Formats: sequence, C-alpha cells, structure tokens
Amino acid sequence: MQKPLHPYNFDITRKLTLSIILVFVFGYAYSQEVKFKTNADTIKIGEQVDYTIEVENISNEDFVVFPKDQTFVPLEMVEDYKIDTTQPEAKNFKLTKLYKLTQFDSGTYSVPPQLVKINDKAFYTDSLRIRVNDVVLDTTQQKLFPIKPSIGVEKPFRIASWFWWAIGIIAVLAIIAFLLFKFKKKRDLAKKRIPPFQQAMIYLKELDKSSALESRNFKEYITELTNITRRYLEEKLEIRAMEYTTNELISELIFRKEKKKLALKDDIIAEYEKILRRADLAKFAKSKPDLITLKSDRKQIENFLKNVQSAIPQITEEEKKKDKAFQEALAKKRRKQKWIVGIILGAVLIIAVVSAVIATKGYAYVKDSIIGNPTKELLEGDWMTSDYGVPPMSMTTPEVLVRGDYELPESLKQNVADSEMYSSGSMYQSLYILLNQIRFKEAQEIDLDAVVDGIYTDFEERGAYNIVTKSEEFETIGGVKGKKVFGSFAIENPITKSDIRKEYQILNFGKGGFQQIIIIHDGDDEYGESITKRIINAVEFKSLGK
Repeated sequence: MQKPLHPYNFDITRKLTLSIILVFVFGYAYSQEVKFKTNADTIKIGEQVDYTIEVENISNEDFVVFPKDQTFVPLEMVEDYKIDTTQPEAKNFKLTKLYKLTQFDSGTYSVPPQLVKINDKAFYTDSLRIRVNDVVLDTTQQKLFPIKPSIGVEKPFRIASWFWWAIGIIAVLAIIAFLLFKFKKKRDLAKKRIPPFQQAMIYLKELDKSSALESRNFKEYITELTNITRRYLEEKLEIRAMEYTTNELISELIFRKEKKKLALKDDIIAEYEKILRRADLAKFAKSKPDLITLKSDRKQIENFLKNVQSAIPQITEEEKKKDKAFQEALAKKRRKQKWIVGIILGAVLIIAVVSAVIATKGYAYVKDSIIGNPTKELLEGDWMTSDYGVPPMSMTTPEVLVRGDYELPESLKQNVADSEMYSSGSMYQSLYILLNQIRFKEAQEIDLDAVVDGIYTDFEERGAYNIVTKSEEFETIGGVKGKKVFGSFAIENPITKSDIRKEYQILNFGKGGFQQIIIIHDGDDEYGESITKRIINAVEFKSLGK
C-alpha cells in the first residue's frame, strides 16, 4: 500500500472536494466591475471568437492594464486590437479591448478569468466555456478523389549505424589488445632479466669486441669500463652508483666494508679508485691514458667485479624469509593488477552492451528495465476490482483504495446524509487515485457543468499553475452518463522547489448523489496514461441488489 509523501495532501483533497460541493450546492456569486462579452459560445475548429473586455466609468487620471500575451489558455489568442475609447471627451468614459481567440482541437474548454488592473487594483472577468465542434464533411456535396501515388525521393547520403558500431567495437578491441600486449611485455621482460654479475660480464665481452682501442678512442673505452662497474654496483648493492662522484662511491664502499656488509680488501678498493680517477681525468681533464694501462685496467675491473660478487655476505635464513615475504607481496600485487585489468575489461564490455541496447531499444527501455519504474510495475502487476460506497461503484485499480474520513463544515452537514473518500498515493507521487462519494438527505439535481467550471479555480487555489482544462461528456460501460474533465497542470516540489508537471482526468457523476474520480499522474508518463485509461474504462455502477 502506498502512503502519501506530502503531509498536507489529505487537507488539499478535502478542501478540493468541499470547494466543488460549495460550487454546485450554493452556486457562484461574483461582484464584477469589469465586464466581458463574446459573439459566440460555440465555434468550429479553427474558427475565431470575439472576446471583448469593457471597463466603464474611467477618468483621465485612471491607469488601466488589460491582459497581455497568451492568458486565454486553453484557447489561443490570434490577435488583440488596440483599446477603443467611447466618449473620450466626457468626464467618465468606457474602454473596450477586443481579442480574437481560436482552438484547433474539438471539445469543451474553460477560459480562465482574465485580470484587469485599474490603479493597481485587480479586477477579474467571469470564466467562459467555449464548445469547439468538429467540421462535418458532407460527402454528398464534396467530391472524393483517389489517393495519389507515392513519389520516390532519393535518400540523402547517411553513414549507416552499423559503421559506427563497427568503429566502436574495433576501438574497444584495440584497447584490450594494447593492455594485454603491455602486460605480456612486462612479464616477458621480468622472465628474461639476467643477474647483475652475469650482465656485467656480458658488457665486458661486448666492450672487448668493440673497436674503441683500435680506433684509439681511449676516453670512450675507459668511460664505458667504469660505467659497467657502476651499473653492477647500483643493481647488486642497491646504491645510486651511476649518480655518485668518485669520492662518494668510494666512501660508500668503505662504509659498507666497515659495517661488514661488504668483505672487500683495502687494496682492491684502492685499485678501483685509481681506475675511477683516470676515467675522470679522461672525461673532464682531457687526459689520454696509454694502451697498456687501459688493458691492465680491463683486467683489474674484471677482478674487482669478481671480488665484489664474492665479498657480499651470504643470505641468512631471516633474509630468505624476508625475501620470500617480498616475493609473496609481489605475487599479490600482480594478482591485484590482473583483477584490475579484468574489472576494466568487464566494465568496457558492460558499457558496450548497454550502449548497444540503448541504441537499439532506447534509453527509456533500459531505464525502466534496469533501474525500474513505479508506474510500470503497477501497470504490469496484479490488479484488483472492488466496490466502493453506496450506490456501489466498481473500480479496477492496481492497488486497493484506502478509506479516509474527514469532517464536513456545519453549513453542509444539514444537507449531506453521508460522505466517503477512498484514495491511493498522493498528488506528489507518480500516481494518485481518489474517489469521493456524497449522498444527500433529499433528492437534489447536480449541476455537473458548475462542477467543471469550478475545477480550474480549485486547482489554482491549491497551488497549481499553467493549468490546461478540457471537458467532454462521458458514459460508463453500464450507460451512466457523467462529465469528464482532463488536462494538465504544474505544481512546485515542496523539497526541491522545482516544477512537477502533472496530467489529470476527473470523472463527475450525479447518480443518487455526487461521485467523483480523480486520477493524477506525472506528465509524459506513458505507463501512468495506460493505467488511467484502464481504470476509467472499467468504472461501473452496480445496483444495490447485486
């Protein structure tokens, strides 16, 4: 069972019903100083009606403002004429303004009261009911002609939708392939990684095969020779050997030796320092070492690398455990990366599938199917048929209407024998259904036209605006005649203060009292419209014997 969302909905419903009761029980009484007149109350589709507003007893000191723009909705203003003055030389004269109105849809329409301001004081005209009839075609007088054959028109050039889908799929596959290739390349590099000592030996052999010595490029030779050791030390000892100066590098080696992290002899470090100094002189002081010295340095460098490799302490059991923990953390990180790649690929696939469904089925279909739509669920759910009030009124609704009680004013109690109200939802929800039933103590003729005239005013008093009202005759499946009022309006959302557009249909009957069915749903909601049609088409009055 749906509960009202707005705390004042019950009071609004009661006031709306009581206002309508006052309309047809006591009638309307207006004190008008501004008059209007029309040349017809029934027109054909597209025909124009003259709507004239007259303001009498106006002096030169008075300031009068007539209605402007499209204030005659649901009728459309075609043209407004200049203000005409009767006896302008007199002390008090009359102002007249003429409007041409029309409508291009058949039905009965209510033109709302028009506002005329005189010296900042507001005056309103009476409301006007206009009947718009269809144009009847007399086929006995008007000749009928066969339908003309269709004319072929060359279709303009347009790229087929499948082309864009193909481009999108190819782009997605390209991204997936790029990610897989990058991941595989990183994994292959990790597999092919050579230990630092072996890599240094390979670099030395490559240097031996180079033509640096034959071409007397001694500077390049000794620079690369020392860089091989620096790269080895950087990877093996995890120091910034490539960035260190000679002094910093030698200091780091001595420090590690003193901390017993590197078991190198002093003469080995001293010999290595000499080679680094000669390389610095060759690079920065343009010194040229001789060939014999360079060949000796080559042997000393290889010897230095072997000594460092053997000088590093063996890994203890504790370090092995730490290394094992590191490898496990590394494996965990790789699994996490795989999960991330899998999630990204899954998200891409979901986006592609959803995009395809939206392109073929439309956004509304996806939103209603995945996110859900309350009126769609009501329409497709189990409906119930119940009898309400006396005489019994049978209604088929998606939810059973719940009875609500309210107090009638003292002025109406002496005339009313019984009153009942049944409802589901609220005006601020996606669907609102309301049934009002009133029985009188004495038989009374109900003026349904008066009820129709009062609905616009009642909606406006309840905070509705941009109201469009139409009316027409209605008959139930059992032959009970009534009046149907339908149209749209807007109300302010009490929370967000934005506009809520609503569409409504109201059925009014006078069978043994007064019966009224109000159905309001969100504007442009096809499911709400289908629910409304289904409810209205199933309304039936039952005799007390059934």
